[in-house]
Amino acid sequence: MKNIAIKDEKVIVDGQEVFLFGGELHYFRIPKQDWRERIQQVKEAGANMISTYVPWIFHEYEEGVTDLTGTSRPERDLHTFLQLVKDEGMFCLVRPGPYVMAEIVDHGVPTWFIDNYPEAVGKTSVGEIHPTRVVSYSHPTFLEKTELWYEKVCAVIKPFLVTNGGTVILFQLDNEVGMFHWVTNQPDYNASTLQEFQQHLTTNYNEQSFQETFRIPFGDIQSFAENMTKKPEAIYAHALRNEFGLFLRQHYKRFIEHLKQSAEEKGIDVPFVVNIHGFHGIDILKRGTMYPIGISQLLETAKIENTLMAGDYYIGNIEYDSYVDIVLANAFTKAIQWKEQPLFSAEFQGGSIHDKPKLQPTTFDLTTRLCIADGMNGVNYYMFGAGENYENIGLFGRRHDWQAPLTKSGQKNPHYPVIQHIGKMLQTFENSLLQTKPVVDTHLGFYPDYYMTEFHDEHTKDMVDHIQRDRETFMANGIAKALRVNNIIYDAINVQDDDEIDPNKVSSLWMFSTEWMDENIQRKLVLYLENGGKLILFPTIPTKTLKNVPCTILKDYINVNVKETKHRVFGQIDQADNVLIDRADIYETTDGAFAHIEDKPDQVIAFEKQLGKGQLYMFGVGMDHGFHYQNDIIVELAKRAGIQSRFTLEEELDITVRSSPEKGDFFFLQNFDEFKKTTTIAYDGTTLFGGKEISIPMRSGLMLPVNVPLHEDLFIEYGTGEIYETVQQQEEISLTIKMIQREEEFVFRSSSWKPVDTKGISIEEVQEHTFKVLISTTEDTASIRFQPAFANAIQP
Repeated sequence: MKNIAIKDEKVIVDGQEVFLFGGELHYFRIPKQDWRERIQQVKEAGANMISTYVPWIFHEYEEGVTDLTGTSRPERDLHTFLQLVKDEGMFCLVRPGPYVMAEIVDHGVPTWFIDNYPEAVGKTSVGEIHPTRVVSYSHPTFLEKTELWYEKVCAVIKPFLVTNGGTVILFQLDNEVGMFHWVTNQPDYNASTLQEFQQHLTTNYNEQSFQETFRIPFGDIQSFAENMTKKPEAIYAHALRNEFGLFLRQHYKRFIEHLKQSAEEKGIDVPFVVNIHGFHGIDILKRGTMYPIGISQLLETAKIENTLMAGDYYIGNIEYDSYVDIVLANAFTKAIQWKEQPLFSAEFQGGSIHDKPKLQPTTFDLTTRLCIADGMNGVNYYMFGAGENYENIGLFGRRHDWQAPLTKSGQKNPHYPVIQHIGKMLQTFENSLLQTKPVVDTHLGFYPDYYMTEFHDEHTKDMVDHIQRDRETFMANGIAKALRVNNIIYDAINVQDDDEIDPNKVSSLWMFSTEWMDENIQRKLVLYLENGGKLILFPTIPTKTLKNVPCTILKDYINVNVKETKHRVFGQIDQADNVLIDRADIYETTDGAFAHIEDKPDQVIAFEKQLGKGQLYMFGVGMDHGFHYQNDIIVELAKRAGIQSRFTLEEELDITVRSSPEKGDFFFLQNFDEFKKTTTIAYDGTTLFGGKEISIPMRSGLMLPVNVPLHEDLFIEYGTGEIYETVQQQEEISLTIKMIQREEEFVFRSSSWKPVDTKGISIEEVQEHTFKVLISTTEDTASIRFQPAFANAIQP
């Protein structure tokens, strides 16, 4: 029997801190006789966890007929699969739905349920079955049948919980809640959902506030909820869109809470997982700019106790112009999740259902490194093993190849060794790495309501399109990208949290704004400035709430008027002339100005102003990061607020550091370009790695430890190559190195161990107990051996 805890952004099992490194393996798509071999192959890649969906549709193939032990088909034997995972010493994340998606017919909910109980299926505004056939989450019939499914599946899972001496470490509740409604622009108008909405309205509004907000009599509230909601009128459409989105967050939360309570009643006492959706495809490209829509939908769900929020990360072939999508996904997820939980991706791109685009091995390497650099302490590759859809459960037919690291027959695809290398590095440095956290220079403000744009109607479409266009162009593809490509590292804060923004913790804040911002957020920003914060507000000052009614609290505090707004103009920003600007607000002030329309210094578009104890940097400029000269503009804007990168490089590379006072530092370098780059590295003014130039091959990365313990009384002060394996025998420690440079240089410190001269290795004791080791070889790998520094140093 073991206990499991979530603390300080780590998973802790029986006091042992664990970096979760797993792979999705669907037992129901793999011949039973191959299960053990596939589990072993995942383990061989350095993984410590197997994840699997448990599809309701596959196990309860007829209503009331459920097979979880393989009596009707061997591949239904969940019990044996969990036993094999346990036998191989692996953890397991189980995901029993009720929804699993996973390219399964009806997304994992039994077809018999949808066909036999149409009253429990989601409805469109005209009363038709929802185009995705998604159920109505709160319908009592659906919850009743889900309860019966949970009774059966939890009975199999419970003995295998880690807390019962088994393998199951996490239990996922449903999957991608709200996704079907967003992608179709079709909320659920089932009567049960609308009744719940009416209860929401009566709880949150009295007669006066209801009538002031929606401009209809309070006596019509039932008709409003059940009928007017389906086809809004212009007079209340904006207020309704906003309120219905707020309601749905609570609706989704109640559904997940119901599932959690049901599982707990059946003995499930491990932490729970909720999956966030949102990456999207554009032909052969994938982006994450809409991922925060999923975060917004599940904002209230994130507050459920003992529940980990986990992202679905599908970036396609990551590149220079898309990698910041991952950075923002990490920052925004962390901003809303339970503060003790690790940043975790339960579906981390391990392939793709389609063979287009063809995913390159480098993308798995770069994406994983980038996320670990940003603080991720849990990665589950989806998929890891290909398979076959039995009994016609596949949405795309019989084949389920998924460009997975392991083919259907168990062959290893080219990205398998890439993942394996990272897995082995994590095994080597797990203990030290888990003590470190990313070092950040500044913060972004994450405003979830700006992503509550999953629905619109004819009256609200313009507003939704406006918000979506500006947040993608001026924030995600604009300032957020410009900051990161200049290695100004940021985290994010959820500005909708109840807490004030503390300038002692958030000394500077970059806040994207549209003309809409609710009163409470405007007041929070005013208070932040009053208390001494540095606020970079861009590209406009809000003047309305998200219900589209006037609200000028922030504008009045700043005490400035906008004369006009211009589009596609040229400006002068500090010393940068002829800057192409997509949109610019022109202010009735010249005090503190540092940008204006080109050749028109009286047409000010950016200024700074002391307000309270703080400082406002009003950057009334909207532009995406489309030209390299914009780098200097954003770097100089950051400097105005006392923000600058801690790194000095000669090449354009992504570089971050995870740091711990006790366990040292891990420097992460990513080269997203298709040519090798070579640079020296300085951090906070100190030259690193002995001043040696470091080369990073095209489309690859490095994880370089500095002052990190490798073993008791054996430290690496620095190294230019990657150590990915450590083996100790009684009187010898052997390190395996992946060769990157023509000559690798390492410095080790120990009073108990000394490196051994071998072919291709030269050793110099640069000071007492400190050894410089140079390695020259044409091989891809090399080994450094250590033996006791003196007789009897190591006890047998």
